[in-house]
Amino acid sequence: MIRIALLTLFVLGFGVAPALAQEFPGAEPLSAIISPQYPRPYELITISPRSTLVDLSASSVEVLVDGAVVYTGSGTQAVTAQVGGLGSVTTVLVRVKDPSGFSYSKQYTIRPAEVSLVLEPTSTTHPFYTGGSLVAPEASVRLLAISDLRTAAGTRIPANTLVYTWRVANRILTDASGVGKSTLVANAPVRYRNAEITVTVTSPDKSLVGEAKTTISAVDPITRIYRNDPLLGPNYDLALAGRYTMPDTEATFRVVGYFFAAPPTLEWRVNSALGGTDKDITVRATGSGAGTAQLQLTARDTAHYQSAESRLSVLFGRTSGGLGIFGL
Repeated sequence: MIRIALLTLFVLGFGVAPALAQEFPGAEPLSAIISPQYPRPYELITISPRSTLVDLSASSVEVLVDGAVVYTGSGTQAVTAQVGGLGSVTTVLVRVKDPSGFSYSKQYTIRPAEVSLVLEPTSTTHPFYTGGSLVAPEASVRLLAISDLRTAAGTRIPANTLVYTWRVANRILTDASGVGKSTLVANAPVRYRNAEITVTVTSPDKSLVGEAKTTISAVDPITRIYRNDPLLGPNYDLALAGRYTMPDTEATFRVVGYFFAAPPTLEWRVNSALGGTDKDITVRATGSGAGTAQLQLTARDTAHYQSAESRLSVLFGRTSGGLGIFGL
């Protein structure tokens, strides 16, 4: 009798096994890949059903966004939808019925957030430069995260209460991350290498998450030569290149080194002769002849292995006659 009872128990257990298997204890029978992971307001997202336990190609798949059916079919086809504005909530529901008649569902709640990164390189420019300074190799770079995360009521969450997680590639910068740490100061990579910076911003209750990424790429420095008028000052609106004709017997030029990690050392040469190491050089034509002199400027930052060079042909004197002599 004991043996029969045991046998009966085994048979009954085997009979209910298929129903238990459909529950997949300890595993997720259904999921979805939503891209981007942290959408911005009104951004388009793609929803792709996924399962490693259910054959979606042989199942009926249904995707609903905010209660409205946006896809009915089978397989893992991606579906496009648009999220709402700041403070809104978008609900994504994926439902699947397999060939055996078992049903599965997975729901996601999406709350868009706005996060932007402002890059502030510290490379060299002239004092009235209105453009954006570019990144110099190994120079200090400041990144500022500007975030807009809002509650369902539309209230903006104060930036100093948000949690900022900074990463370089996949490495978390633990010391630079934390509550209210919306800025990051780091060194740029060397030339021909890139650094991907990511900041993830989370609300105090972790219900809202936003993210921004940027790639930092260093550039080669350049130098530019400008005319420095004794009354009007440097004309930074017009960089001199190729040839420059002196209207008088004397002219002053100024050099600007752009995108160096630190102010470079300068070296002027006139017809291969050393002409000075200041940012300005004054050249004078003596005699009554006319001619051309070659002006060369070399800028170097030896600490960061950076250098740049500019050349200018300066025409002076009358169009006829012998060559004059440059006086410095």
